[in-house]
Amino acid sequence: MDTLKTQSHRPRQQGFVLVISLVIMVVMTLSAVAMITSLRGGISASGNISFRQAATRAADVASDSAYQWVQAQIAVPTGLDSDIEPLDAAAATTTARYYATLVGADIACKKDGVADAFTPQSYRFSDTALDADGAPCASKIAGKPSGYDIYYVVHRMAVTAGLSCPAAQCVSPPVTIVSTPLAAGTSRDSTTAQFGNASGTSSGAVVYYRITVKVSGPRQNNRYVQAFVY
Repeated sequence: MDTLKTQSHRPRQQGFVLVISLVIMVVMTLSAVAMITSLRGGISASGNISFRQAATRAADVASDSAYQWVQAQIAVPTGLDSDIEPLDAAAATTTARYYATLVGADIACKKDGVADAFTPQSYRFSDTALDADGAPCASKIAGKPSGYDIYYVVHRMAVTAGLSCPAAQCVSPPVTIVSTPLAAGTSRDSTTAQFGNASGTSSGAVVYYRITVKVSGPRQNNRYVQAFVY
């Protein structure tokens, strides 16, 4: 009788410990998922920062190439008064795709089909995309860094094509360039004389040129970089 009485008062299992265990497991699972998501986000952010830095360095190559091309064309009378198109994809590695106005854009080179309304996002940066004349829409850097494609387009900061500056309403830097001999103790850049005229005063040939570079990198990441030179 005593044994039966003791067994009848033993507390029954209510499952409370099991519920607590399940709650703890759910909390731990959610915490683990949140931690993994946070780590993936950090890795993605680090990758994006690395790509931007690499893309900027790669864009410097195109900017320098375009700058050297502009300097060579400046020395040619009226060399930059009109648009210049590379003849084919091979020529696009040595000749810049050039527009003599700040909004220049061939209609066939625009994704939206609107001519003379240049924006980097709407322009077809590719040496295989062709304009109405069959010329490449952009120049391409040869010997590009591995994993990257680099394209660029050059615009003269002017309103009217076919005219020299300042008649073309060009945007010029606030500088005074003189071609006369300098007094003792003064100096100037060795290339300055090409901008001066016979009278020794500043020339309208001094004008801003905008270089727009598109860098296409791994995982279809694209970055646009613009530089102004004169």
